[in-house]
Amino acid sequence: MNFRFGVAMMCVSLLPGCSQEFPQKPWSDIDADYLQVLEEQKDFDSRLEIARLNFSHNLIDEANSLLSELMKENSSDMEVKAWYAANNCKIAGRKGPWLMGIDKLYGVWGCLEDLQSALNAAPDNFTIQMIYINTNVEVNMFGSFDKASVLLGKLLAKIDDQPNLYDPFAQVAIYEAAVNIESLRNANSQLLSSYLEKIIDINASLESVERANKILTKLSES
Repeated sequence: MNFRFGVAMMCVSLLPGCSQEFPQKPWSDIDADYLQVLEEQKDFDSRLEIARLNFSHNLIDEANSLLSELMKENSSDMEVKAWYAANNCKIAGRKGPWLMGIDKLYGVWGCLEDLQSALNAAPDNFTIQMIYINTNVEVNMFGSFDKASVLLGKLLAKIDDQPNLYDPFAQVAIYEAAVNIESLRNANSQLLSSYLEKIIDINASLESVERANKILTKLSES
C-alpha cells in the first residue's frame, strides 16, 4: 500500500506552518476515514502519511513521535527528513516569541538547515519543494522567506513554460503558495486575484475553489 501522497494534500496542510500557537484543527470526515484506513497498515509509507496528517492537524507531538521512528528506520528518506524538519519548526515555534532565547534560535536554525539539506538531496521532489516553500515562508527568519520566494518563482515559471508539466492538484498547490506569499507581501491585488482565478479555473477540488472564492470576496470588499 503506497501512500507517497505527492501533491493533493500539500499546500494548505502546512499552514500556519511555524506560528507560535498551534490549536488542533478539526478533522473532516474524509481525513478521519483516511486515518482509520492508514492505522490498519504498518508499512513505512502508511506511517509517514499518518505523521503528515498529524502535522497538518497540529498534533505536533504525535507527528514528532512517528517521524522520529521513521528517521531512525531510514534517515536517507528525504521526504521523511523534510517533514521532520518542518515539524521541528513547529516545536521551536511554540517555545515562545521567535527572538526569545538561544535555545529557540538554535531550534529554528536547525530545522531550516535540515529542510535545506533535504531539498539539496532531492531538488526535484515536488513534495519536498512544497514543504520547503510553505515552512520557510511561515518561519520567515534567516532569509527563509526570500528562499521560498525564489523556489516558488521557479515553479511558477515551469507552469508558464510547460502548462501540462504538473497535474491539477500540483498546480493548485503552487498557486495557493503564491497566494500566501503575495498576501504576506501586501502585493498588488491584481496579481493576487490572477492566482486565485487560476485556482478556480483549474477546479482540482471543491475545497480549493471554495478557499479561492472566499479570498476573492474579501479582496473585492477591501
